[in-house]
Amino acid sequence: MRTIQGKMFIAFSVVICLAIVPIAYSAYWNSSKVIERNAIAYISERISSANGDLQSMIEDADKISKVITSSKDIIQNIVMSGTEAPAYDWFMEKKAAEDFLSSMAAYKPFIERITVAGTNGKLFQTGNRRINPEVIDMLKSEPSLMQNKKHLRYDSSVEGKMMLIRPVSQGGQVIGYCIVEFDPGIVRKVFDIEPLADSMVAVLDEFRNIMYHTHPELIRMPAADTSLRQIIQSKSDGFENKVVTVDGIPYLTVQFSSGFTGWTTIGMVPLRSLLSEVHNIRDQIITIAAIVLVAVLIVSIVLSNQITRNIKRLRNAMRLVREGHLNARPRIRSSDEVGQLSEMFTSMMSRLQDSMNETQARERQKREAEYKALQAQINPHFLYNTLNTIKYLARIQHARNIEEISESLIEIMRFAIDSSREMITIREELEQVNRYISIQKFKFLDRLTVVADTEETVLDCLIPKLTLQPVVENALHHGLGGSTAQGTVRIRIYGEGRERVKLDVTDNGTGISEEQIADILNNEPGNGAGTDAVQSRSNAGIGLKNVNERIKFAFGDKYGLSLYSQPGEFTTVELTLPQQRRLG
Repeated sequence: MRTIQGKMFIAFSVVICLAIVPIAYSAYWNSSKVIERNAIAYISERISSANGDLQSMIEDADKISKVITSSKDIIQNIVMSGTEAPAYDWFMEKKAAEDFLSSMAAYKPFIERITVAGTNGKLFQTGNRRINPEVIDMLKSEPSLMQNKKHLRYDSSVEGKMMLIRPVSQGGQVIGYCIVEFDPGIVRKVFDIEPLADSMVAVLDEFRNIMYHTHPELIRMPAADTSLRQIIQSKSDGFENKVVTVDGIPYLTVQFSSGFTGWTTIGMVPLRSLLSEVHNIRDQIITIAAIVLVAVLIVSIVLSNQITRNIKRLRNAMRLVREGHLNARPRIRSSDEVGQLSEMFTSMMSRLQDSMNETQARERQKREAEYKALQAQINPHFLYNTLNTIKYLARIQHARNIEEISESLIEIMRFAIDSSREMITIREELEQVNRYISIQKFKFLDRLTVVADTEETVLDCLIPKLTLQPVVENALHHGLGGSTAQGTVRIRIYGEGRERVKLDVTDNGTGISEEQIADILNNEPGNGAGTDAVQSRSNAGIGLKNVNERIKFAFGDKYGLSLYSQPGEFTTVELTLPQQRRLG
């Protein structure tokens, strides 16, 4: 969007979303994980408690079976008694054995019946009902039951009953089996825990047959024939948990494999039910976010209208100014940033009108100056013609000195007024200095000696035009001008490293004091040589301070002019410039 209203709405919406979305997602995700962890812990605790209760019962039953299988009376009754027709002794023997078994089961309500079955066909048991014959057949068909340890079996064929079986041995030979049968509803009573709403619990024996299930119709079925096949993990002791999708519905499952019983307990709870409260919170957050966004829209529209009203007025005033109505002014009376901007715009337009009026006045003055300049253009032409006439007459009259002076002066003037070349090489500047010296030699006659010591490698470096000539002029007029003795000016040009070039001009004149040096560089009239230097610069537009300022302007403050002098002995002007050359 190009409007401020649209940008404010987008900005506010983005800020609100950046604030709400991460918080909502973090809250939802963390709540989900906390609920899952709590559910896993709770289900694991209930399953562990149920397995602990079952293990205690089995351990109690196993202790009883150990007492029975180690009883000499039971062993003797199995071995010594025959299977002939009933007699008094047979009944007494049977009664004594069964009274002993009843006493073992008396204090354990979870035990329904205890049976001792001999391999010779003898049978002792508690209760009125006889043991299922299929159980006796199972004892004969499973060689593994002959191992001297407890064996847990679940009789799913008829009664759905849990049994603990332990062999009775004599002399290393199995002579019978002790069978402790549990209450048929004991598994249901122990595992009917339903830890959470909509949860399911299943118990599988070591052969993966369903011993208990929340849905009774699945009991006695192999787990491989039900949806539990997707849940059963590799058999290992302890707890394992994961999320499994069954028939398109994700379940949080907790699996516990008991090393004591060899059974596997599985707890399942649908994530949809588990996270229903979290989903409600999520929906509430989405609703609140939508309400906040609508409120932001309304606030942004109202606020942007307040802000943009004055901005539009300012824009309309600017548009009128662009169309040429320079007197257009916005009518804004607020003291906020837009009002301050309006005041600045009004002030700027007022100054602009004043500046335009001044510009028009300057244009009139400029046209008048140009007219006068056109009239003044004949002066240099007249001066050149006059100098050329003097040079021509001097040549006719064989006045070589006048001809030489005129020629040098013509070249100096032509070079000085050429505005197309502000930067020249040191070599060209030396040529101008030589022309100037050739004129001054006629003034000083044989009292002036100029010595130049230059390095050829730096003569192509660039220098502002008329930089060295004013320094040499200062040396001649202010160093030697007032003396009748022999005067010497030494010009030394050399490179300082690869970055700088030095130009030293030294005269053996009267010298100047430190105060006069300060006067010259500060453009203040003083004593002696300094006064003439200032006057000369005032008339010709050049001088030592002028040279120093032009060097700094062209190359920076770390370059410029330095003065060293010893009164009565010498004065040295040192110019420091960078080594710059023309490209190509």
